[in-house]
Amino acid sequence: MRLGIVIGRVTLTQKEPVYNGGRLLIVQPWTRAEFAAASADRSGDATPSSRPIGSNIALPLPKGSSVIVYDELGAGIGSIIGFTEGAEATMPFTGDAPVDAYCACIVDQVDYQPPAAANPVDRAAL
Repeated sequence: MRLGIVIGRVTLTQKEPVYNGGRLLIVQPWTRAEFAAASADRSGDATPSSRPIGSNIALPLPKGSSVIVYDELGAGIGSIIGFTEGAEATMPFTGDAPVDAYCACIVDQVDYQPPAAANPVDRAAL
């Protein structure tokens, strides 16, 4: 599962019947920088922000970086979601479904602690 922020919706003129009851969202997957920014916003280490978590993503997006995700949970623009891709994305459907990514959860809070810098082993002390 990966995390991402919803940045838009897809509007269809004709819809595959399997999509009834849901919608397609445009999601920008999170990088390490977004996790660190969310952690800093929550902990007070950085300047407090009134923006929602992840809203610091710069637009326009790099080509090929966003993902189309099927959603039945009601995530809106600016929501942080957990999504699965590949064969796991088709598991909630009965029969064949033309789906590459599926919204599995809406995230309320992100607590991320970056890994500590690796300390070199002092070979002389061994």
